[in-house]
Amino acid sequence: MFKLTTLPSIVRSEASRTGLREWVAQLDWVAVGMFALPLFLYWLTLAPTIYNLDSAEFTTAVATNGIIRATGYPLYLLVGKIWLWLPLSSDMGYRLNFFSAFLSALTLLQGEYILRRLKVGPWLRLGALGLLATAPYFWAMSLIAEVYTLHTALMAGVILSLMQWADEPTPLRLALPIFLMTASMGNHMATVLLVPGAVWYVLTSHPTQFKNWRVWVAGGTAVLLGLSVFLTLPLRYASQPIFNYAGEYDASGVFHPTNLQSFDGFWWLITGQSFAGQMFGYTANEIWPQVTGYGVQLWTSFLAIGIGPGLLGLVVLARRNWRLAGMLLLMFLANAIFYINYRVIDKDTMFLPTYLIWAIWLGVGYQQLVLWLRSQNQPVVTPRLVQLLAVGAVVVAVGLNWGLVDRSDDWSTREMAETILQEVEPNALVLGWWDTVPAVQYLQLVEGQRPDVQTINRFLISGAAMEQLVLSQIDERPIYINNPSMTLLQNTMATPMGPIYKLERRDN
Repeated sequence: MFKLTTLPSIVRSEASRTGLREWVAQLDWVAVGMFALPLFLYWLTLAPTIYNLDSAEFTTAVATNGIIRATGYPLYLLVGKIWLWLPLSSDMGYRLNFFSAFLSALTLLQGEYILRRLKVGPWLRLGALGLLATAPYFWAMSLIAEVYTLHTALMAGVILSLMQWADEPTPLRLALPIFLMTASMGNHMATVLLVPGAVWYVLTSHPTQFKNWRVWVAGGTAVLLGLSVFLTLPLRYASQPIFNYAGEYDASGVFHPTNLQSFDGFWWLITGQSFAGQMFGYTANEIWPQVTGYGVQLWTSFLAIGIGPGLLGLVVLARRNWRLAGMLLLMFLANAIFYINYRVIDKDTMFLPTYLIWAIWLGVGYQQLVLWLRSQNQPVVTPRLVQLLAVGAVVVAVGLNWGLVDRSDDWSTREMAETILQEVEPNALVLGWWDTVPAVQYLQLVEGQRPDVQTINRFLISGAAMEQLVLSQIDERPIYINNPSMTLLQNTMATPMGPIYKLERRDN
């Protein structure tokens, strides 16, 4: 009786174990490793809480359903909110930091499949993508809440899906990269820099496809679906969010939001007109140092060892597949030229799209070296040695860059913001730049600390209006500021109070 009743369960158990073993055996372990290894590296070095500058702004906006400054970043706001549903940590900052790490790993996974399609061997793929994963700025942007790794993940998806379409062109296969590209504009408007390369690839690969009306219908539908993410902005504006960086404060401290339900206001935000002055902001005499600076950045990011093989990969790809090579080169040049000419202090973090393309060229270059060595059949420098050097360079990069980028014990932003809220008096006004106010607002709006304190980002108020605001309210409420202007110091005294200064009227 015992055997009769237990035999079916034993059979089912054995069948489930067999199925599990088959499933494990069928896993693409190279792809799993390409995703899991960098994700583990980023997790070890991840910032434990909110980080400074834009990162704190993005975190606060996502957590509060708020609005970010130009260009709005509606896709990041939307998918970031969905990501926050995962019960990873009680700290919203940590959750969104890990979101960046996940997206970087996703970028590398797609890079793995791109290099597979280009017939690059597994160890050489690891060597090329490993240098990308451990490049200082790519690694650093994987540890904090930022939009750049979502940008590279979508970019890699566009490249990969276009390659798949070229192999077997159908309207739906073309609709996918079109959707990814238009949706990506809702994360970062720099996606437009990918358009010339993508158009080149499509028109040179299968131009006759555009005689098919189904291609136009599928492509048009994909555009509309991708751009629909921008509807997030007027909808959020209608809800009057408590966190809004699209607008301006007047001299009385009242915030006037930009009307995102009007065409002019909406267009002003998504086109980044508040940063138009920084675009192509260098004179002819100033541009060469920027070019050399980018060259040095690329050289150090790929440990110098990746420069020669990367150039070789560019040439080899141009001979093997001039259509794909043209797309990648156009994407690389558009991003490099634009950001070299972009006059902002943090532009070094914005070159990640060029890193991704360089890693693809590097993988192709590595593979060409191996093929050449095999044809020479000489015992000194063997293909195995090239593979060893490629992977060894990644190990060296981890050791060299770990200390530069590690944020695992960086609580400085939270501690700074908590110190400010502990120091300021009740009903105070705090004025500060990106390095202070967004983090303070995170503590206020997300964690509920010190709601009595009014905080204003100085980016959202003109210098004249700020000075008028301070002088009109300095006798009525405590006022604090970081880096007071010389004009303010003519009429006020600044007393250091931790990271900020308390302003008091100067006796004449």
